[in-house]
Amino acid sequence: MMIKRRDLLAAGGALLGGAAFGALTPMRSAQAHEYELGKLTIEHPWVRAPKDGETTAYFYAFIHNKGGADKLIAVKSPNVGKTMLHADAKHAIAEGGIAIAADKTTTLSPEGAHVVLAEVKKINPVGWGMELVLVFEKAGEVTVDAAVDAPDAKHAHDAEALERWEKAHAAGEAKPAGHDHGGNDHQHHHDAPADAKKQ
Repeated sequence: MMIKRRDLLAAGGALLGGAAFGALTPMRSAQAHEYELGKLTIEHPWVRAPKDGETTAYFYAFIHNKGGADKLIAVKSPNVGKTMLHADAKHAIAEGGIAIAADKTTTLSPEGAHVVLAEVKKINPVGWGMELVLVFEKAGEVTVDAAVDAPDAKHAHDAEALERWEKAHAAGEAKPAGHDHGGNDHQHHHDAPADAKKQ
């Protein structure tokens, strides 16, 4: 089922919000865009899209760990040339992977640890999704459907950044390099959590 999340966001806003809105989403999204992998829960994965003419994107998410320490050691996609794991906002290389502390939540964000997706060959437009495989040292692999947000998004589901991007591209201006408007990546909708703006 091909669903453009911003269309559903608009439709959901006209209803009662939260509970009523959930009835509009595909079954896959019913659990607030979370992915389980053993003791790990990956919540609200998102990608900051490349700027126009560029091919570098950034991956972020909340990783809740109810078990022992682990590490995010790779992020894979056939549409990404290479990935780099960074331990902080200053782009310090995360030697051996991004640490996932035991019994804590690790936040991948523009202000902290994150993953650089370099040499992006193809990515769906802002407002759609991108499939990525996260590889953990102990927990193994999990495939996630990350929301594609605007190049200047400060957090997942940044409505202001999305509005700026849509205005800039409304007249048919150039789309970010490598964008595929007819791609095979899964399009989806995400429910934005109340704490989304804390990212």
